[in-house]
Amino acid sequence: MTNRFKFTRRGYSLSEKLTQTERCDMDIYTALIKRLEALELFTSWLIEDNYTHVTLPAYTSHTTWPLSAILPFYKKRQVYRLVASQGQWHDISSEMLMVETKDVASALTERLGDQGTFFRDSDTGQDLVTELDCLVYGHLNAIFMTKLPSYRMKRALGLHSRLIEYCKYVEVKHGLKAQRERERERS
Repeated sequence: MTNRFKFTRRGYSLSEKLTQTERCDMDIYTALIKRLEALELFTSWLIEDNYTHVTLPAYTSHTTWPLSAILPFYKKRQVYRLVASQGQWHDISSEMLMVETKDVASALTERLGDQGTFFRDSDTGQDLVTELDCLVYGHLNAIFMTKLPSYRMKRALGLHSRLIEYCKYVEVKHGLKAQRERERERS
């Protein structure tokens, strides 16, 4: 059994209404999101233009020298090891990055279909928000909102308009868009 996210304080799980088959499906798609996460890290840390202009300044903005010189080195090495552990990714090209991203996007789009979320409540037929929805929205939102000089990943995901619609649906349904606008007004 895989480790699932839980609100342990209350003993509540977002996926408690799922059947065993649906939980297995969720685990498979969660593993797919781990792949997307590795692609995100690769894009941010190992594509030099992105690293130099965005990742490094953002990562070191809260630290002073010498930590601002040491920590990025260790983090970049950690990301490289993670990417290298993915098999052929240690020597990935931009084209391979696009193919990997498109594969993940296609699988997510296919699973979503025309539903608002990845799963539906079998009793009511309404959209059921699960841990998978939280992970997918979090990663997709980070990808779509981050402005990097070289972000082919964003273009690859953007080709799947259903994923953009999904992010907008989650923002509207759960009041995230209004919350973001309130935060902008404060700053």
